Amino acid sequence: MGIFKSFINSGYAGAAEVEPNFVEYDEVFGKRPALISCDVNYMDMLPNHAQACCLKLQMDVYIQEELPTLISESEASYVAMVRSTISEHIGGRFVGQGIIGSSRTVFLMFYIPERMAASSKKMLSEVFMGSFRHVEMDVVYDPDGLQYKKYLYPNELQKKKSSNAKILRSLRTYGDEGDIPRPVKFYFSFPSKNAAMNFYQESTAKGFVYKDIETEDPPEGMVLPRYKLTLEKTIPFNLKLLEMVDNYLINLSAKYEGEYRSLETNIVE
Repeated sequence: MGIFKSFINSGYAGAAEVEPNFVEYDEVFGKRPALISCDVNYMDMLPNHAQACCLKLQMDVYIQEELPTLISESEASYVAMVRSTISEHIGGRFVGQGIIGSSRTVFLMFYIPERMAASSKKMLSEVFMGSFRHVEMDVVYDPDGLQYKKYLYPNELQKKKSSNAKILRSLRTYGDEGDIPRPVKFYFSFPSKNAAMNFYQESTAKGFVYKDIETEDPPEGMVLPRYKLTLEKTIPFNLKLLEMVDNYLINLSAKYEGEYRSLETNIVE
C-alpha cells in the first residue's frame, strides 16, 4: 500500500465548473443502517461527456453501528486515503460514498474521463493487490449519471433530514439540545395565492399557524409570480419528529403544486 502516500483535502482532483456540495443522510438498507454522502451539485453538470465514465469501488470496512458515522475514525481515515489516492492517480470527480451496515462495506463513486476507463481497473487492481480487504471495482459508460442518481442522489425527504441535522448541530454548539418546544417556521412557494391558502387550510388540522404570504418575482424564464407562504408550528427540534413533519409537508405541497422550501428556528436557552 505504499502508493497511498498523500491526501487531497477536497477529496477529488481537477477543476470543475460547479463546486462540490456534499449532503449526508442516513437510510435503512437490508434492515440495517446506511450512511450516504452525495455531492448534490454534480447534478448540475449532467450530462457530463468530459467525465463520461462512472468508477465505483466497493471494499470491506469494520462497522460500528453505535457510531453515527458507522465506522471508527481509523476506518474513516483509511477510506479517505483510498479516496484521495484514486483522485490523485485517475483524476475526475469524487461524487459520493455509502457506508452500508448490512454488508459491512463502503462504496466510493467517481466520474472519470473516458480515456482513463481502460487503464483504471488495471491500475487499481495493482494498487489493491495483496490487500487484506476484499475489493471490487466496476467502470461503466454513464454520461447521464444514472449510477449517481440511483445510488447517491437524495430524495426530498433525505435532503430535509440532512438540513435538519445541520441545524441541530448548530443549536447544540450553543447548548440547545432541541428537546424544548419552540416555534419553527416553515417556508413554501405556490403558483397561485389560492393554492397557497388551500394548502394552509388543510395544514391547520396538523396544528400549523399562518404567519405571512407575499408575492415573489417570477422564476427565470417564467411570467407569472410565485407566492411565498410562511407557517409556524411549536414543536421540539427532534429529528425523528421533524422527519414525519417534513414527509407530511412534502406530500401536501405536491398536492397543491407547491414547493416546501425550508424551515428555521431560534436557539432556546
